[in-house]
Order: sequence, then structure tokens, then C-alpha cells
Amino acid sequence: MNTDKDLSGSIALTKLTHVLMDAKGKGGKPVRGIFIPIDVNMLVEKDKAVYMAVKVKVKSEADQFGQNGFIAKTTDSSIWKGLTEDQKEEAKKLSPILGNIKDFSAGTANDTSGAAAPNVVSEDDDLPF
Repeated sequence: MNTDKDLSGSIALTKLTHVLMDAKGKGGKPVRGIFIPIDVNMLVEKDKAVYMAVKVKVKSEADQFGQNGFIAKTTDSSIWKGLTEDQKEEAKKLSPILGNIKDFSAGTANDTSGAAAPNVVSEDDDLPF
């Protein structure tokens, strides 16, 4: 019996501490974007990448809305271990449910790989796209 599952979902990045902003893109064209601070959201920066720890809860049966689970932000264990009890309570407030997941085993999954800008740019620079 095949037990593979193709799960799809989405993550509401605006549930993280953020600022929606417009910046100058290539050729001066305005680009709408989201700025997500690393430290404020307790994200981890390593190996030239930024990581967000998540918890994925998968249920064997869909709920009344057809959802098979959810994705929630958590605090990376490397950060959690260094927090005081008060800081841990604050970190829990920064751990919202970011989205739901559905089982699309019979269909195809979306490509969620995304594309990253090649360099870090300052606010005064034009964006590389």
C-alpha cells in the first residue's frame, strides 16, 4: 500500500513581525516587498541563508474545512535553550499558525522553491530585480 502524500499549503508571511514597503527596482521601477527582521522574529542566520523553524501538524482525517493540518512558526532550539522563562513566554507569542495544509495526493504539488535575490542591498540601492 502506497502511503506517500502530496501536501500543499501556504504560509502567511505577514503573521511574522514585518513591514510592507515599496523600494526602487531595476530601472527605477517600484517594487512592492516585505521586510522581515531576523532577530525580532527569532530567525536563524547560517550558511548564508536565513531559516525559520516550523512545526507541521498532519491529521489523518481532514477537518470540516478540508484541511489536513497546519504549519506554525516555532523557535529554533539553538535560540530556545538560551532564553529565560520570560523570554520563552514572549517567543511563544511569536509562534503563530502560518497556514493550513491539504492532502493533494491524487494531484500535483506546487513548486514552492521561490527565487532569492543574489545579494544583500541597502535601502538606498536599487533592487536587483
